[in-house]
Amino acid sequence: YFPQTVHYKEVQPDMDPNNASQGYTLGRLMAVLERIQQEAIGNVNASIVDRYFSGASANPKTVFVRLLKNARHHVTKAKDDDAKAGFVFLLDKVIDELANRFDPKDNGFPAYLDLDQQGLFILGYHQMRKWLWMPRDERAEWETNHLDAPREYVWSKEK
Repeated sequence: YFPQTVHYKEVQPDMDPNNASQGYTLGRLMAVLERIQQEAIGNVNASIVDRYFSGASANPKTVFVRLLKNARHHVTKAKDDDAKAGFVFLLDKVIDELANRFDPKDNGFPAYLDLDQQGLFILGYHQMRKWLWMPRDERAEWETNHLDAPREYVWSKEK
């Protein structure tokens, strides 16, 4: 008896905004929430990643509800700073796009992720984190190579 093989879309070396895997999407969401927290309160002793990464990658339903509630506070605080408001607005739109991938009819976030999805969570987190910190010229090149990306990921002023 051989277990059924699950085939996933090949993970690319850079962030794939169209990868619909739940694990990959949740990892990306975790990176965006971390970046919003950094914009709102700077470096902290224990970031949301330090506190919740393991739980979020294994049992997302119990963790992401809390994280998204706290994110509203972080977004509001960061938007009060005029220098950060535009960037945080873009991050908030990415949260909306990622959250829309989870259907309330299916009870929203999955209760748990299997080991394969946990691996995709980790990849999604790190790829999104890299994407969020890209310099402007690198981002413009990424946008040129990802013309099929949802509009929430097109940040260059030329587009």
